[in-house]
Amino acid sequence: MTRSIAPLPSSRRAARAALAAGTACVATLLAASPARADGPVAEPKPGAFVLGIDGMDPVILQRLMDEGKMPEFKRLAAEGSFQPLGTVNPPQSPVAWSSFATGMDPGGHGIFDFVHRDPATYRPLASATPPPSGELPGAVHLFGYVLPLGGETVGNNRSGKPFWDYLEAAGVPTQVYRIPGNYPVPDSAAVTLSGMGTVDMRGEFGKYTWYTDDAFTVAKDHKADLEIVTVEDEDLDGKPDTVHTKLRGPPDIFHLEPGQLPGSNDFLVANFDVHVDPEQPVLWIKFGTDEAVVREGEFTDWMHVSFDALPMGVMPMHGIVRFYAKQVRPGFRLYASPVNIDPASPAQPIATPDGAAEALADELGPYWTQGFPEEINALKDGLFDDDDYEKQIALVHADGERMLAAALARFHPGQCTFMYLSDIDLQCHMEWRHGDPKNPGAPHHPAWREETATRHALDIESHYRNCDRMLGDVRRTLPEGTLLMVMSDHGFAAYTRQVHMNTWLADHGYLFVKEKRSHPDGPALIPSPDGADGRPDIDAGDIDWARTTVYGLGFNGLYLNLKGREARGCVEPADADALVAKLTAELLAWRDDKDGARPVLRVDRSRDIYAAARRAEAPDLIVGYNAGYDCSDASTLGHLTATELQDNDEPWSGSHLMAPEVVPGILLVNRKLPGAGHALPDLTVTLMQHFGLPKGEGMVGRSILDR
Repeated sequence: MTRSIAPLPSSRRAARAALAAGTACVATLLAASPARADGPVAEPKPGAFVLGIDGMDPVILQRLMDEGKMPEFKRLAAEGSFQPLGTVNPPQSPVAWSSFATGMDPGGHGIFDFVHRDPATYRPLASATPPPSGELPGAVHLFGYVLPLGGETVGNNRSGKPFWDYLEAAGVPTQVYRIPGNYPVPDSAAVTLSGMGTVDMRGEFGKYTWYTDDAFTVAKDHKADLEIVTVEDEDLDGKPDTVHTKLRGPPDIFHLEPGQLPGSNDFLVANFDVHVDPEQPVLWIKFGTDEAVVREGEFTDWMHVSFDALPMGVMPMHGIVRFYAKQVRPGFRLYASPVNIDPASPAQPIATPDGAAEALADELGPYWTQGFPEEINALKDGLFDDDDYEKQIALVHADGERMLAAALARFHPGQCTFMYLSDIDLQCHMEWRHGDPKNPGAPHHPAWREETATRHALDIESHYRNCDRMLGDVRRTLPEGTLLMVMSDHGFAAYTRQVHMNTWLADHGYLFVKEKRSHPDGPALIPSPDGADGRPDIDAGDIDWARTTVYGLGFNGLYLNLKGREARGCVEPADADALVAKLTAELLAWRDDKDGARPVLRVDRSRDIYAAARRAEAPDLIVGYNAGYDCSDASTLGHLTATELQDNDEPWSGSHLMAPEVVPGILLVNRKLPGAGHALPDLTVTLMQHFGLPKGEGMVGRSILDR
């Protein structure tokens, strides 16, 4: 997994796919699925259970085991095997989990980064969906509504057949909970629930709402929907007691023309009231038929909300939301979570087969469906402090623990189950600044603050220990003989220096901005046509493509501005090898003026490391950063800044977007393994072999159980 970034440009069809209305299904999900006759039938085998813990690091895990703080992991390592697990290149979550799902390298499955680019426009795109075709559906205008005529359904950009489809076809009942990269949800006979990448009701990756009676308390660049409210004295007793406000939901697609992106007023809304207790720091929130009483510093339970896309309730879209009473007085501060798709009545597919999300909701009640449930944006914006954040992620953890218990209750011998836990990854991203769990004696992080570090220095360790307790539940519950694998997609390291790669490219003659002139932030900067911050932007017409030979989009990728491939390419294919050699040598020779360290450890050419199937879509070069270094958010989305390197003093303080050898994952198995040096695709092949199946097409791994 990697940092949350600003929503990427999208087409109307993407917005429609994110909000497509569905009908509630009444299918009852059985714990075991019937055998299928559309593939070779596997011989009965003991079941397999895979616990995927995003971001768990082998160095941190080993230290905590040695200190006696991870007894369940230590017992599993002693009884079976524990070793580092090779990650993918680049070690980004959608790339890594796609490799685990399919057993392919990125060239096979086609996911190369969180962010891809459209070569026709140089525009950054979310990697989960293909570039827009450019064809927009027609529409009929009727009684003030815009009714689209057709339009294609957006599919998942990942290629390759996932292991669960092979197993189901062979009669092995398979359940996959929240695996990243499985949204939009592909059709499958297996029980699957989408995870990282799943949008909220806004069609975004997590748009929270902040209600306040003081507009000056919120920075202009916040990531929230900001609602300025008035606490009114409705009973005229001299004490303000009531707030009337609204919550934005899905885009109002039936009032948008084909291809039109929603503006701030183009969303469906639901109105609600908040009553303020005149004496106590307590709020009474009334939302439709739901209501909740919440004290200052507390979260509500899930509350249900419905948005009407068409009159008279013809097309209701159901969501769920949690509120947090940040401050009652003096000053009104209320947080609303991103509106999650209601799993009991999903407005779009988030699971397979039909009825799976609803069946799980029947068992558990409401649960997070948003792919990034941890509220990192409010913490980044400074509207949450670390105490608020810990309260919120405790709810996320409890949600995951309930889902794990349900997965274990459904598990029977002969089945295969994968369960994903996000407990480690996002907390390492956000809380590394309080104390380095990998190198406890390391100097303080640039974002370290004594007043918070004293309370939160051991937070990451506590999340590891929570996972240890959950592993104990798994080991006590699984039937005897079950193959148990505990794995992570990558490890972690400190992120202390931001790399502005596009600025480096500009400073070294690879990328050129138009009409270069002086600017307060540096000579390479010009006012940007989008008026955002005066900084050049690849997606805003600021780049001189006639001279630009290399540009960066995504966290680890560099693209040649190749003639015949990019819209305004100027690099002749015959000159590409020499350009790559020169660029690679200069990046590897780069030294940080601060301490002489190397920001870049390796540069790989995609043609040398990826399978051919979809290699043409990959970045030409994959940059492997050193520990401590990571590509900045600005450069990831194509912006240029004033400097090439700067200290990272932001809450996002740990990372894994580095050279793969810097951040290997973990592998624990309740078997003695005959060898070492395994990587993610090996686990996929192991599951296939365990159930008597050969490698699937394009799989590149080998079984970890082979001698």
